[in-house]
Amino acid sequence: MKLTFPPLLTETELQALYQRARSAAADSSLQNLLEQRQAGDVASRYRGAGLDYAESRPYQPGDEPRFMHWSVTARTGKAHVKQFREERRPAVFIVLDRRRAMRFGTKVRLKAAQAARVAALIAFAATQQGWAASGVILEAQPHWFSASTDTHAVWEFVRQCAATCPPLLTTHEPTLASILPLINASVVRGTHVYLLSDFSDLDAACEAHILQLLHHHPLFTVQVLDTAECELPAAGRVNLQGLDGVTHCVNLADPALREQFRQQAAALHEGQAQRLRGWGCHYTQLLAAVDAPELAVPLPHGMGT
Repeated sequence: MKLTFPPLLTETELQALYQRARSAAADSSLQNLLEQRQAGDVASRYRGAGLDYAESRPYQPGDEPRFMHWSVTARTGKAHVKQFREERRPAVFIVLDRRRAMRFGTKVRLKAAQAARVAALIAFAATQQGWAASGVILEAQPHWFSASTDTHAVWEFVRQCAATCPPLLTTHEPTLASILPLINASVVRGTHVYLLSDFSDLDAACEAHILQLLHHHPLFTVQVLDTAECELPAAGRVNLQGLDGVTHCVNLADPALREQFRQQAAALHEGQAQRLRGWGCHYTQLLAAVDAPELAVPLPHGMGT
């Protein structure tokens, strides 16, 4: 008999998330909204040939004569050209981790399902404000989605995020460190990048790539954890199989064992949080059982002119 697995999120749940993203974007009193001006009103920090004058600089061979700043040239006696701020459409890039470690859950939903809910909220909020949305679904074979403001394209991306997510049998899957440089090479400067993961493989190899991303993009990290990864369930005596294949009988009701686990888990997660914050990332810890992630995770929010 062939096993079938339901999608992480049903169409009804996606529709509800769409409405919640609309409500969150419309409610300016929410402090978790990521504020940005609409396309055409974004004062980029990058210099280029846009419409808004930024500054002048000395002429260099190859500069276009049409950008000569004649008044400064006359005043200083040296040739100067005008520089302009580039107009950039606000955009988001979503990294959704659906690898093996994310396909775990003990209460309400899988970690991958919670991450998919957050991805949907971000993508929906972005398109409501005219932002372009793109991303990659990180699993055995990563799925890349091009930037788009088209509602149908964004819905297709969200549905792929919420697609069925059975246990993975393969041990061959990309590492976070291997995917980060690909993001940096493909995403337009200034794009708001969201990393939705449990960061189980956050290591020293990730640091250089994250710092490089931060040089060009605001970076938002959302660490999705299951309750059982923070404290042991009071399940009494159970047989647990370790990574070495050996089965151990463990008394999960033992107060000393529960406290030891809680302290070690807290130290691990706090260490990961400190690393991400220390590198300059916006960090949010989110339990998989939380029903309203939009109250914790900054969502795109466009300000009217």
